[in-house]
Amino acid sequence: MSNNVENMTLKERIFSSEFQSLPPHHALIPINNAMLFYTLCDEALNQIGRFGGKDLIAICDAETIRQLREIDNFLSNIRKMHVLGMSPSHWDAPVEMHTPPPFFKDVDRLFVLVSSNLAISFIGTIIKTNNNNDNNNFDGGWSYHRTYIQHLLHLFVPSVLQEFGFYKEDLDKLTEITTRIMSVQTELLSGHESLVEMDKSELATVLEILKVISSKKSARDVLYVFVEQISKVVPSDRCSIVRIWGREDTVHVLASHDDANLYDMTVPLSKYPEIKKALSIGDKVIINNVRNEPIMRPCLDSLLQKGINSILVIPIVLHDPEVGSLLLRAVRKDAGFALREINFFEIVTNAAGSALERAQLFESVQQANKTLEKLAITDGLTGIYNHRYFRERLEEEILRSLRYNVPLSCVLFDIDDFKKCNDTYGHLFGDAVLKEIANRMLQIVRRTDIVARYGGEEFIIIMPQTPLDGAYVQAERIRKAIEEKPFEYMGKCVSITISGGVAEVIQNETLTVEDLLRIADQCLYQAKRSGKNMVITPKQPNLP
Repeated sequence: MSNNVENMTLKERIFSSEFQSLPPHHALIPINNAMLFYTLCDEALNQIGRFGGKDLIAICDAETIRQLREIDNFLSNIRKMHVLGMSPSHWDAPVEMHTPPPFFKDVDRLFVLVSSNLAISFIGTIIKTNNNNDNNNFDGGWSYHRTYIQHLLHLFVPSVLQEFGFYKEDLDKLTEITTRIMSVQTELLSGHESLVEMDKSELATVLEILKVISSKKSARDVLYVFVEQISKVVPSDRCSIVRIWGREDTVHVLASHDDANLYDMTVPLSKYPEIKKALSIGDKVIINNVRNEPIMRPCLDSLLQKGINSILVIPIVLHDPEVGSLLLRAVRKDAGFALREINFFEIVTNAAGSALERAQLFESVQQANKTLEKLAITDGLTGIYNHRYFRERLEEEILRSLRYNVPLSCVLFDIDDFKKCNDTYGHLFGDAVLKEIANRMLQIVRRTDIVARYGGEEFIIIMPQTPLDGAYVQAERIRKAIEEKPFEYMGKCVSITISGGVAEVIQNETLTVEDLLRIADQCLYQAKRSGKNMVITPKQPNLP
């Protein structure tokens, strides 16, 4: 171990590159007092112990065990205790003792609780000084961030990692527990001012922000309320949350405190060199004078025109394949950001990071579900609705037509001599024809009309509030649009025509989907027999 690492606190060593650790933006909620550390560990055990049951696992160093008052009371709730060092001899609970890793020193403290739905971690180092006041010389913190806890397990008890894979976070319980721990920390935190720790009012503010965002349901509301709340504490001319997907060169602005209606506005990443830098280094970027920052030169004129003088970017989530990268960005027109303000931004984003990530993940899942739903009702080749969806909608429209006595028609089309087309020019050309016909239909129909692929080379259009005559006129427009513009193929112009049959809902006669389709199909059959490339309605069944 190098001297530099040897002199680090446990928190610093865990974040050091020598241990392939997390990026520095995963800052802990700080603890600067050893007795406060033990008290919060007790509180976590007290809270999680109530929900733990048979699957609760605890990881702890031997000295911390001796300091915890609640540990004996919850032994029956702990399925297994992993101890770094020697465990108390009077315990009957299942204990697995581990030799601490070489980088773990006798002044280091570790306490991790993991169950099937809840996890929380506490770490720290007692800093030895000449006055021997250990309680006031402690550098540590706590976190409920899943990635961070996973990293701790990897470093100290890798065998638990496999079980952690089944961990499913319970948001309601986690919010209740972390809120309680923050409340205890607020009550016990010493009131002295420091640039690197929060005072009581700041911690209370973080607690309030967590309460507010946890009360919101939609991702959009969570993100907006978050930037709105923190901009009240640290005044900014604009405070926003942005997202970047993978290697995209586009920034998605998800929320901005000065515009409640803004959501998912896209702008080129090239306009935000400070965001590019934050992504590349995996850490915050502080620019307190844009004129003196070389990376801002390409967009300096634009910034000065807007009066922007200072910019702060803090990563919240980096490179998550499910939600992309989330970053907090704040700008000011006048003064720069003070160190205390930057620390506050870091701590509050870390404390709320899981909620913001979860909200965005929920939004992504919703979007994915919409995509899957669209795929389930869409024809894969043409992109229009499929047969299953068409039948569901036609049944709904027929019921509405009969109930309110409003007109409803449908048109069934079939491509003339489509088999000959495939045999002559091949199936790839046939597929291109199907797609092009679908596109031409979509360009002509009304927004309320429903275009679907009925099957093979057949298409059907549902026309709500349209009588038979109106449907015939519309069908003729579609037929002419197909006939008048030949289809291009390998330098040749290929003429394609379609035939159609129209049907209308009539009270007491066409009461079901089958009734309407039978009439449309009969008219289509008549169009085919009568020479093709025409549209037939029930009013003209005997055309030669």
